[in-house]
Amino acid sequence: MHELAISFSNFCKHTFNLNDTITYSYNSLPICIIDCVYSLRAKYNSVTVPIVQRYADKYLNGDTTNSNDTISAFIMHLEELDNISNFADILKNHQFSGGIPKEKICYQIAKYLSYLHIETIEDFHKFEDYEFIEKILYSVKGISNAGVNYLFMLAGDSNRCKVDTHIKKCIADFYGQTLSDNEIQELFKDTVSILNASYPELTVRTLDGIIWRKYQKS
Repeated sequence: MHELAISFSNFCKHTFNLNDTITYSYNSLPICIIDCVYSLRAKYNSVTVPIVQRYADKYLNGDTTNSNDTISAFIMHLEELDNISNFADILKNHQFSGGIPKEKICYQIAKYLSYLHIETIEDFHKFEDYEFIEKILYSVKGISNAGVNYLFMLAGDSNRCKVDTHIKKCIADFYGQTLSDNEIQELFKDTVSILNASYPELTVRTLDGIIWRKYQKS
């Protein structure tokens, strides 16, 4: 994998602007969940971004960077509706993932996090056992491997990438064949370790964002 990472690091140097700035500005864990779930198999800028804004307009005075939002408040918003499916009407989106309505996936993730007493992004960071959070998230029907990693990324984990169609297309362009999701994660980590000699601020999450930004335009 190390030799492959050397080749991929050279590919990245010649293909992307590795000084590009990618920011993750959410301070609300519920918004991280919504962005994560509603980005699955959806066009991000035209579908996911407006959904996040609709949630903020309804509950956060339009501020998607609000830091006072909590998992308990999110659960309350959903449970005070006549039916959780009505949340889809608020977001103006009735998509499914893995045959499960996305609003129900969001609710289940929030409930599981509440059982762990995780209310905020800070609580998420401080939780001692990330592997246990992963196990809990993978038990939620409708969330994929990419979704689990993306939620961690949105919540501040800079050492992961979201292995979606854009990242897989990049790997195919570079390597000429596919790699498994785990192999891609390891390749990104090794590659960033190499690139840090020239780009000390680069992280796996940032590299993911740089590649995603370029490929979503193509």
